[in-house]
Amino acid sequence: MVTNVRFIERDYYKNVIAENGEQLSEQQIEKILDASEPFWADLTFKFFENGSMIIIDNHTELQVPLSSLNEAACEFYAQQRIKMIKAKLRNQKITEAS
Repeated sequence: MVTNVRFIERDYYKNVIAENGEQLSEQQIEKILDASEPFWADLTFKFFENGSMIIIDNHTELQVPLSSLNEAACEFYAQQRIKMIKAKLRNQKITEAS
């Protein structure tokens, strides 16, 4: 089984600003994002059941090494990996209880 999770850097920062933006409007957030970065990462993380992972750059369709991810993408990766580990542990507990 493969789990694909997409990371769009612009959306990530939009959510961060919205959560911490001291009542900024949607329009103000968009203006900040438009002015800040000409290129935003768009990645697909492919998580495999055996624990391996592949990262694909959706702009180039090339593989990206984990070591080349920026801070936001690394944080996203870590959050996704933690979610998957928790889900696996929950499933193991359910299986053991049955």
